[in-house]
Amino acid sequence: MGDDMTNFFKTYVKAGNTVLNNLLIANYRRLNMTHQEFLVFIQVKSFIDNGQDFPDIQQIAQHMDESEQAIYQLLHELIKKKLLTIDSLKGADGLTHDVYDFSLLYEKLAVLEEQSIEKVQVETQQTTRRQLFAQFESEFGRTLSPIELETVGNWIDEDRYQPTLIQLALKEAVLNQVYNFKYIDKILMNWEKRNIRTPEEVQKYRNAHSTGKVESKVNKGSQPKIPIFKITDQNPNH
Repeated sequence: MGDDMTNFFKTYVKAGNTVLNNLLIANYRRLNMTHQEFLVFIQVKSFIDNGQDFPDIQQIAQHMDESEQAIYQLLHELIKKKLLTIDSLKGADGLTHDVYDFSLLYEKLAVLEEQSIEKVQVETQQTTRRQLFAQFESEFGRTLSPIELETVGNWIDEDRYQPTLIQLALKEAVLNQVYNFKYIDKILMNWEKRNIRTPEEVQKYRNAHSTGKVESKVNKGSQPKIPIFKITDQNPNH
């Protein structure tokens, strides 16, 4: 390796690194940041990561090949959008120093991510509900009435039954050839009274219930037969 390349790597390592989270890279436009504002953020963050909490505007302008006035304007826009604040902190020397603080930006990003997660959850719940309606209509061989749709919705929203649990109750009703919402509701209520809330618990209950029936039949079948005879037959002299 030549001296020039060796010197380059020394300079490269000495310059340090600026870490940007992929969540921010993917969502900065949703934070209402322009491309130029995002570049200013990166520049300021690079200085902060290297120990300069309040970098000189002239340095930032040189790095971006922009005028100092343009950099001032971009920073001002970030402050207006409540993504950046300038705070005053007392240093180890006892003097007060200004620092750039992007805490608001990260707070907004956290809210944005939370909203995205909630949106996905809502969409998933809506899809699950539609699939549940379709399964009922398929098993019943007809379109559900508004009251029946409301009943299924209440099982999910008010009673907090898992959709998979409702599907199992429907399956049990179909196996018993009882196409009735009240019957399904009784199944769900019975499971709730027994604190059965998951498909695994339903299966466990069914296995135990089935085993109990078998044992009951075995016990009844294994009882010894008691002979029936007349009392008078016991005495041979009579």
